[in-house]
Amino acid sequence: MTPASTPIPHPPWHWRARPVTYRAGSWAHIEPLLPRFRLDALRAAPHAPANPYLRTVIREPDAAFDAPVPVGVVSNTYGLAQHQDVVRRCLQGIADCGVPTEELTCELGLTDLGEWMNCRLYFPPRYHHQPADGEPIGLRLEVFNSVDGSSRLVLLLGWLRFVCSNGLVIGETKQEFHDIHNHNLDLDKIPAAIRAGMALVEQDRARLDDWQRHGFKPDRLVPWVDGPLAKTWGKKAACRVFHLCTSGQDGELVDPFAKGPASEKPWAPTLSVPGTATPAKTLYDVSQALSWIAERRTNPEERRDWQTRIPTLLQAL
Repeated sequence: MTPASTPIPHPPWHWRARPVTYRAGSWAHIEPLLPRFRLDALRAAPHAPANPYLRTVIREPDAAFDAPVPVGVVSNTYGLAQHQDVVRRCLQGIADCGVPTEELTCELGLTDLGEWMNCRLYFPPRYHHQPADGEPIGLRLEVFNSVDGSSRLVLLLGWLRFVCSNGLVIGETKQEFHDIHNHNLDLDKIPAAIRAGMALVEQDRARLDDWQRHGFKPDRLVPWVDGPLAKTWGKKAACRVFHLCTSGQDGELVDPFAKGPASEKPWAPTLSVPGTATPAKTLYDVSQALSWIAERRTNPEERRDWQTRIPTLLQAL
């Protein structure tokens, strides 16, 4: 019998030092995994006076926890956005665009207590893009939400290259819904944000094609790696991108404390990356090297931030 949802193997992922576990399945199988929460008074004892400025966020009992569990303390103006409600609004926006939601595949990341969520919704094959290298990329919507006041609600449309699981946010469909959890939080705005992002998918495809047409001068790679890239992502990541672009291999620094620019750091290969152009000749080739590094950040919020910086880094090249 096929399990309702399956664990996704990966190196340890963490959000704010808390372990994050991912599972895959349909929304019907994923939704029951999402816990519910409520706001309650913050008291030192059951009959003590309540703090007039703060409240506590409580996880409701469910199959995983047989008693309420506090997960955070928030201001009394905090607006609680349930994970299920956020994703349901996303599904509504996707359905408004003519995409049957039963055709979506899902991945759900949760912290142990469920206070932070990352849900990924993958669009059906007709939304895939076929680059000139023959390796398709697919459209996906990522949702980030927390119920403990520690992170904003964020929606992000982007692309995933299947051959190497590279995530890429190009810019046109970077339709971010960045909202603070307060009394003004309005989840009903989510479907409109999804529709606005979906209207720009064709512009995203055009940007991908443009990156494939535009090469760069080989002598620009080293100054770019040692300059803008190292400044933005650090020398270790810049060194890995340099070797991906020149050899198609990922690796690690032999001596992380060795002096010198990123392109000259002592380095040892550990892995040949599938689908990598060797050497990189176009901006699209470089985008995939950047995406490989960004997708493997163990902090999901940091991964998202790195992916959104890729178009700006390419402009510097």
